[in-house]
Amino acid sequence: MAIESNAQWLRAQSDLVGSMLGWFSCRRFNRSLEAVHWNGLEHVWLRSKQPRPRNTKRLVLLYLHGGGFAVLSPRLYTALGAELAATIEQELKARSGRDLQVDVLLGNYRKAPEYCFPTQPQDTVALYQDYLLMHEGLSPVQIILAGDSAGGGLVMSTLLRLRESKPEYLPLAAMVLAPAVDLTSDEPDAPDCFLSRPMCKAFSQAYHPSYTDPSTWRDASSAQCDLRGLPPVFVQLGRLDYIFQHGSRLVSKAAADGVGNWEVDVHDNMPHVFSIFPSFVLPYARVGVERLSAFAARSFLKSEGVEPIDASAS
Repeated sequence: MAIESNAQWLRAQSDLVGSMLGWFSCRRFNRSLEAVHWNGLEHVWLRSKQPRPRNTKRLVLLYLHGGGFAVLSPRLYTALGAELAATIEQELKARSGRDLQVDVLLGNYRKAPEYCFPTQPQDTVALYQDYLLMHEGLSPVQIILAGDSAGGGLVMSTLLRLRESKPEYLPLAAMVLAPAVDLTSDEPDAPDCFLSRPMCKAFSQAYHPSYTDPSTWRDASSAQCDLRGLPPVFVQLGRLDYIFQHGSRLVSKAAADGVGNWEVDVHDNMPHVFSIFPSFVLPYARVGVERLSAFAARSFLKSEGVEPIDASAS
C-alpha cells in the first residue's frame, strides 16, 4: 500500500527536479513561470513572454499531472508545459498565419493516500470551473483539458462530472496520455514498462480504497462509463505501456457508445507517458508532443472558424 511519508518525499523531489529542468525550458521556449494558490494548493502558470496586442486570441491548456494520484507535482511538468505551449503556438501560426497566444496552467489536486476519491476530481472540477471560468473569466471554448496517466483519468472524471452538472461548461477539447481509467486491474504483464502490477495495485488502493467493488467505481473508472456528450478527446498511447489496456478500453467504450469525435494516436515500441520525457532522454518524445500540439491547434482553429492554410499551394 502507499505510505504517506514516501509519497510526500517523492512530491518534494519532483518539485526540485521540475524546478531545475523547468528553468532551462522556460528560457528555451520564452515562458514565464508564475505560481498561484487556489483552494489551498499551488498551481503553476506558464505564459509567453512575447509582447502581444491586448485583443490577441488566447488558448489555455489546463494540464493535470500523473503520478498514481499520490506522487509527483505540477512543477515536474514545467518542461513539458513550456514545450507544449510553444509548439501549439507554432502550429497555430503555421495553420492560420495568425499570431495566437497559448498559456498553460499546470493544475494541482490533493493526493492519496492522505485523500482518496472523490477528492481529486472534486479539486479538478473546482479548478476548472471556479478558477478558470469564474475567477479568470475564460470561456470554455478557450480551454483544452489535458493530462497523463492519473491526470488523464482526472481529465475524464472532470469531463463526466461537468457533463452531468453543467454541460455548458464543457471545454473545447481534451487530450489524455496513457490515461489511468480502468479499475478492473487485469492488465497483462509488460516487462518493458517501469510500471508493475504491485505498484498499480498500491496506487489504486490508495486512490479508491473500495476499488475491488465495481458498484463504487463511478467516474474513477471512466472506461466503464457512458462517454456520450463529451467534447473531442485525443487519446495517445504507447504499446509497451503496462496500462495500455486502459486507454484501449476507453477508446473501445467510446466507439460502442457511438462517439465519433475522438482521435486515437498509438505508438509502437513506446512506454508509459513517453511524450512527457525530455527529448534529450527520449528523442521520440518530440513526435508525441507534435501530435498533441497539432490536435490542439486544429481544435482551436475549428472553434474560431478559421480555414487552415494550404501549405501545398505555396
